[in-house]
Amino acid sequence: MNPFSSGLPGLLQDAGLVLGLVISLAIGSYLIRDSFLARLGQYILVGAGLGYTAVLVWGNVFWPRLFAPLVADPMVWLSGPGSALLHRWLPLALGLLMWGGGAELLRRPPGGLGARYFLRMLAAVPAAILIGVGLGVGVSGAVQGTLWPQLTAAALPAAGQATWLVRLITLVITGGVLIHLQFGREADGRGVGTALELSTGAAEAAASSQGRTRRHRMLLLTPLRVWEGIGRRALWLAAGILFARLALARFSLALARLDYFLFEVPRSELWQLIWAALRGAGS
Repeated sequence: MNPFSSGLPGLLQDAGLVLGLVISLAIGSYLIRDSFLARLGQYILVGAGLGYTAVLVWGNVFWPRLFAPLVADPMVWLSGPGSALLHRWLPLALGLLMWGGGAELLRRPPGGLGARYFLRMLAAVPAAILIGVGLGVGVSGAVQGTLWPQLTAAALPAAGQATWLVRLITLVITGGVLIHLQFGREADGRGVGTALELSTGAAEAAASSQGRTRRHRMLLLTPLRVWEGIGRRALWLAAGILFARLALARFSLALARLDYFLFEVPRSELWQLIWAALRGAGS
């Protein structure tokens, strides 16, 4: 049991439905123009999200793991194992230190080597730990979970020809994307041919001095142009798929909001009371 474990009465839950309707309409008014109501709805949404996160952190982390043991036994510092206390309170101390450094960064830069400058330097320690652990876990997870299994599957022989076809297509698309990202981003927009010509200009000058023909140049650049075009179109296809999935997700959210407006809100008791009061005032 914690201070935030009690539920809301039914009338307040209905009030939440009506309040959600009002805030949704206020945020939706941004489609007409940027107004005070649209900004107010956005501020309420962000504030409610941060407050809900704070309540979850308090109810699931701080209260049961940090403060409840102290309330039950104030001498837990002396009787409990040191490692458990260190694992519980050290992240809280580092988090408060990073919050203090973040609040200090919002102010003017310190004039000298004082307490404010020292606080900023200390706040860099938990930030560096957080970024380092996140990058280490992300890189190791990508290598162990994605890159290494794919390399192993590509190196081992397959039973059917369809698997080899899929691997070949994957290799062609991946190589084409890499060629496009390396040579297809010239400022003049002329594509991989110009980039390859610029990157191999010295080699071609040496080749021309040795008497090589234009045919060797075409044999080198034409397959690379074709390969880069495949990679460029694969990027377009991937971007189109991502955009379509994003649009579908937003459309699903819009349908959910419409269903909420048309069916959930009118069924609430508070909305019926408000509607009855409005009809009675109008008659």
